[in-house]
Amino acid sequence: MNDEPRLEERVTQAAERLFAQEGFAATGMRAIAQLAKVSIGAIYHHFSGKEEILEQIVREEIERRQEFLEGLRQRGLPLKDQIERLVKMHFDLLQERGDVARLFFRERFDPSPSLRTKIQDLYGNVAGYIAEIIKQGITAGEIRPCSPLLTAYEMLGMVEAVSLRALGEDETAVQFRNEGPQELAASLWLWLHIDRGEEKAHA
Repeated sequence: MNDEPRLEERVTQAAERLFAQEGFAATGMRAIAQLAKVSIGAIYHHFSGKEEILEQIVREEIERRQEFLEGLRQRGLPLKDQIERLVKMHFDLLQERGDVARLFFRERFDPSPSLRTKIQDLYGNVAGYIAEIIKQGITAGEIRPCSPLLTAYEMLGMVEAVSLRALGEDETAVQFRNEGPQELAASLWLWLHIDRGEEKAHA
């Protein structure tokens, strides 16, 4: 029993790398077994196939984000601080889990409905939280009226555009990883924030 978690972790880590590099459709169980240094039979003892391996990868990412979001929710921080921490979380995970980020970017528009749905569920979880805090910000008069869920996905799109470029190893990618969180958080806040002084001046 003690060996089971270690084996599953080796398999999912190998699958993450191969799915990111070769694509989900092009990756076979034999390649996963070779990279994980386990037998195919051992993998099938834990997983029914690569679809179930992917499900576990996505499930772990959802759980990781849910844990972070729940902790953030309980702290009751101001909206601006929550936005800053959400952006930082995204970039921290980008650096810690680069293969997973590449996998999701690569497979987002996979023609397989089941795969597409799994990845969309992951982003939907984060978007739902952002929509929730946007509603609170609108009610408090901190930000302009908008569609909370649509705005949440727009914000995620802005973050992902920078994140995608930050996945490289060149000088620009390094700059984006280092400066991206602070710059994006500031830009998002300016985009959403209502300057009460200017609003009164134009009234």
